[in-house]
Amino acid sequence: MRKPMKLVSLLSVTALSAAALAACGGTAQESGASKDTLTLATPTPLATFDPTQMDCGSGRLYCQAAYDTLLHPGADGSPEPGMATSFAYDDTRTQLTLELREGITFSDGATFDAAAAKTVMDWFRKTDGPRTAMADSIASVTAPSANQLVIKLKEQDPALLVNLTDNLGIMTSPAALKPDELKKAPVTSGPYVYNAGKSQTGSTVFDRNDAYWDKKAFPFDHVKLVQLADPNTLLNALKVGQIDAAGVLSQQLKAVKEAGFTIRESAGAWYGLILADRAGDVLPALGDLRVRQAINLAVDRKLFTEELLPGGSTLSTQIFAPGGAAYDDELNKQYERDVAKAKDLMDAAGYSGGFKAEMPDLSQFVGSPALNTAITQQLGAIGIDVVWKKVPVLELLTSMQDGKFPMFFMSLGTKAPWQDIQLSVLPKATFNPYGSEDPALDRLLSAAKKEAPGAAQDADFRAINTWLVQNAWFAPMFASSANWASVDGVTVEPQVQGIDLVRFQRSEK
Repeated sequence: MRKPMKLVSLLSVTALSAAALAACGGTAQESGASKDTLTLATPTPLATFDPTQMDCGSGRLYCQAAYDTLLHPGADGSPEPGMATSFAYDDTRTQLTLELREGITFSDGATFDAAAAKTVMDWFRKTDGPRTAMADSIASVTAPSANQLVIKLKEQDPALLVNLTDNLGIMTSPAALKPDELKKAPVTSGPYVYNAGKSQTGSTVFDRNDAYWDKKAFPFDHVKLVQLADPNTLLNALKVGQIDAAGVLSQQLKAVKEAGFTIRESAGAWYGLILADRAGDVLPALGDLRVRQAINLAVDRKLFTEELLPGGSTLSTQIFAPGGAAYDDELNKQYERDVAKAKDLMDAAGYSGGFKAEMPDLSQFVGSPALNTAITQQLGAIGIDVVWKKVPVLELLTSMQDGKFPMFFMSLGTKAPWQDIQLSVLPKATFNPYGSEDPALDRLLSAAKKEAPGAAQDADFRAINTWLVQNAWFAPMFASSANWASVDGVTVEPQVQGIDLVRFQRSEK
């Protein structure tokens, strides 16, 4: 099994910072629409400003406030110009040339150019971090001229452009590449500048960067990101005007809509079991495909979507976003609940007496106690004795990533297909802790990687999806949308997947 990645803050944190909530202040009449500060709630704490260590998934708002990137994510998910004004592949799609924007300076006064970009990217490539895999395909980075950057690849990388809108594309001053200092404060050319004096634990404040090249895209002079994890506290903070917008749970949608807030939905995450030990190294039963398929057949997906999490959740057997390039509605019929068939598979695999499976208890962060109970009962129906283990918060992710748990419940945000594959399917993926691989899957991955974006590659992604479902690497239960509620005066513009900082606008715009 592979070594664990460093802790990635993919989970919401349950403890609410009272100081952070108090720092919000304000009333319903003082919302972001009528003042210069946009106050957003985020469940994720700020752990660092080091681009090699930042979580730009669940913590994307921190990243996007503090830093600019070579490319920007478009509302439809496609990469757009950012610090690079244009970008193009060669015919082999193994060399990407970016023309860089002129006139950008970092907050320490250093000039942004191709030499600076090369230095930062080389630093990212050689620095160990949770997103290092983003750079695995890069063979070299060169700067032929002051405003031209060339990235040469070892092989085609379908996620490269999207990754340049993410951690891999974050730019900072070459003089600032000192981890101990950078983690405390960013040296930036982004839309906002970190205000350390006004920030405190659980409340991070940014002030407008007047030198930013596209400051009109960000209408607020200040942004405050407040860590709020408790859903009821978050809803109350919205109601009294302490925050202007927040992500809300699917089960809260009815109450939020009745309270008069505007809701914006986008593709969010899949929830389910990662059946990680596919070779049966630690838990032999999982090495048998029939057992993994039995687990999928035992899951009552309709219970989750129709009773436990009605509204905002969709039945799914897939790890890819509904409606996305890799998604196939037909695959949701693969594992319609059939306990009798599941038992037959368990018997055939030699596990008629079942087995014990320890899983970390994530009910404070992902799902709920009721969801745990449902999983316990459903797997118990085919003889699998689920034991939920309490794990200290700071050890949760590493305990899953280092293979301590052969199977575990998890929620992972969905992005572009190859990004999802990089996160949980490739042998070095963060959520493939045992380094599972298979020759047939390798051939499918290779085909998708070599294909140009378009219908043919989408077909390759669907073939990968089909293989994963049929071989039961996972036991997805449902897909949940990302739901953002906002007060009057603040609108959240449409975005296919997730919500970026630039989507928060004044409603009169």
